[in-house]
Amino acid sequence: MVTRVSTNLGDRVVGEYYTSNEIKDAIGKAFEYYTLKLIRSGEGHFKTTANLDLTADTETISLALLSPAFLKGSILWRKVTNGYIPLEKREGRYDPNITVGVGSGDVYLPKYKYRGTNIVLDPPPKTSEIAGLKLEYIYLPTFPTRSSADNFTFDSGFPTIYETNVELRATIRLLMGKEAAGAVVDYGTFKDDLRDLDSLFETERDEQPDTVEYSGVDYRNL
Repeated sequence: MVTRVSTNLGDRVVGEYYTSNEIKDAIGKAFEYYTLKLIRSGEGHFKTTANLDLTADTETISLALLSPAFLKGSILWRKVTNGYIPLEKREGRYDPNITVGVGSGDVYLPKYKYRGTNIVLDPPPKTSEIAGLKLEYIYLPTFPTRSSADNFTFDSGFPTIYETNVELRATIRLLMGKEAAGAVVDYGTFKDDLRDLDSLFETERDEQPDTVEYSGVDYRNL
């Protein structure tokens, strides 16, 4: 993509020079722009799972070191003998919890809430358990930066059909920067093309919630 953007710039600004670092920085910002739009659409882009350990008498589980990086939770599952059960998210400060006092085994089905990059369990477990929970979450991919390799590969969760949008948005960003510095540039064709592609991008999706609502269903044997 660096080569394609560089070619676009060469076609429109004769004699101007853009470093590959400048180009990669603009591409990274364009990828970020569309990635966040895709995440807000709630279509399941950039979603993955991670197993979480239970620690005895500890209510907090840190998500800070998850890889890829945690952005927001979708659903939290409790591992039981015959599969997994979705846990109920605590929505209010005074929500009653019928499992209070039950802190281990298959009957341990705590409510939970998010506090920053932590999950807080109510009640905390009475015994430790490896991979006692499974978290489905939306992650934030690593965007290209100036220090990325010129032949970088972006996250596989990004639909390749929208890479042209990224290419054009990065091209326009760089040309507008030169224009602001006093150069005479022509990026009208790029803007027209991007407007058409962005219109298709927007009409293909409506913004939907990113989370799955707890329904009380026992999803065993998944």
